[in-house]
Amino acid sequence: MTSYLQMIKGDMKLIRRDPILMLSILAPLIYTAIVIWGIPFAVEFISIKDQISIEEYVPFFHFFLLPVAPMLFGMVYGFILLDERDGGIISYLAVTPLGKSGYLSVRMAMPVIYSFVFNLFFIQLTGLGQNLNQLQNILYSLIIATEAPMMLLFLGAFADNKVEGIAISKSFGILLVMLIPDFFMTGNWLWIFSVSPLWWIEKAFFQPAQSWWYALGAIVVHFLFIGLLYRKFNRRFD
Repeated sequence: MTSYLQMIKGDMKLIRRDPILMLSILAPLIYTAIVIWGIPFAVEFISIKDQISIEEYVPFFHFFLLPVAPMLFGMVYGFILLDERDGGIISYLAVTPLGKSGYLSVRMAMPVIYSFVFNLFFIQLTGLGQNLNQLQNILYSLIIATEAPMMLLFLGAFADNKVEGIAISKSFGILLVMLIPDFFMTGNWLWIFSVSPLWWIEKAFFQPAQSWWYALGAIVVHFLFIGLLYRKFNRRFD
């Protein structure tokens, strides 16, 4: 337990000293404030000035931002992991009582906790989950929070250093882009986007009648991705 607490304290010190990591941690709070106070103003302004109603698209915009925080938190801990790998810390920890599995558990758990708490507040503050019950809001917040360890493992599996990590982390955003056609278009062909873990959870949010089935699909696809990335990550350290 002491080892875990020491790791967490060390992470906090490292994040405070690195402007990029600190900004990534604070960014969700910043854009949440903009969403809460800026979006209603923008909707009203456009409605009055251009006589166009965009209110029906606001829930999708809120949902589009929801996975961004877990991705950012996962990126932060992914960068910490890359720095520690370069410094040989992971190899050192592998022979301690903490072990590589214990080390990775902490690295994956912390951004999930941050993401889960943030997601719950974001859903409540924006009204995104107003058509869902509290159990669904909690479950969906937890599912989306697993984007964080996906990002962490993605960086650990494919990046050799932080510079590469910054570059390839942008490609993770394709999961967000794949949400757009499904919301604005119709047709069975949209199932091609079901390879995205977020596609399933988007369906769960906006199709309440079948939300539990889509939530189950989201769980399966998320853990499938995490399992594949974990195997790739492990091969790099074996």
